[in-house]
Amino acid sequence: MRHTRSLVLLLITLFALNAVAVSAYAAQEERPRVEEAEEINKEKLEEAKEKNKEANEALKEKNKERKEKRLEKNQERIERTKEKNEARIEKAEAKEVIEKEQAEKKKLREEAKAKNQEEKLKAKEEREKEKEISEEPV
Repeated sequence: MRHTRSLVLLLITLFALNAVAVSAYAAQEERPRVEEAEEINKEKLEEAKEKNKEANEALKEKNKERKEKRLEKNQERIERTKEKNEARIEKAEAKEVIEKEQAEKKKLREEAKAKNQEEKLKAKEEREKEKEISEEPV
């Protein structure tokens, strides 16, 4: 029985030592793998940063181009508006000139009409005077 006990204790001891050795070996194997994984992660992080920088630069370029296009369109719109306004002003000025001419013509016509009426009235008065004179006994 002693023999079996010793044998069992020896087996248990060997098993324990084996477990310790295996865990130590596994720990040694894990360190390089962890370091390797960390390096891979760092590389991926750097790559991601580079891609992000490139994407940001591309986005900035696109935004800059959009801004320039928008400014050009706004400038063109302003120019078109200025041209339209100038045309409107010219049209309004021409209309104003025409209205002034028409007002002057109307005024001249009214003056001429008034003068005509005056002349007619004078002529009528003269005829009436002549009639009166001719009707008076001599």
